[in-house]
Amino acid sequence: MASFRMLEKTGLPLLLAIGLFAPKALAQIRIYNVNAIHDLYSENELAAKKLYHNKNAIVFGRVDKVDNEHVIIEGNSELGRLFCKYSDQDLNKILELREDSRVQVRGKLEISWAPFGMFLSMNDCRVI
Repeated sequence: MASFRMLEKTGLPLLLAIGLFAPKALAQIRIYNVNAIHDLYSENELAAKKLYHNKNAIVFGRVDKVDNEHVIIEGNSELGRLFCKYSDQDLNKILELREDSRVQVRGKLEISWAPFGMFLSMNDCRVI
């Protein structure tokens, strides 16, 4: 009962502050360049995984290529890429994309090991 009274007095700001209730938009991180993730991973794999692995994110980038499953997004150079497995719900948006066009996607980031660094992917990718 006391906790209900405290909630009644403090309201939503308290819930957000302690993390019991966070709208999806507040829980997402924004990434403006996928190269930053790749750079951090090359310096400190553990830090990169702690900051980005299994985190909901909005990623900004440019299209390198669209294939049968993925929109491949580059950062400022070709060294850092995000393989975004798109949803059939976004097919019309996918059909409009061209090489070097700007794109925003959201989903859960996944980092896995690859022979020349890391493989950055988003399996539940939605084009915004």
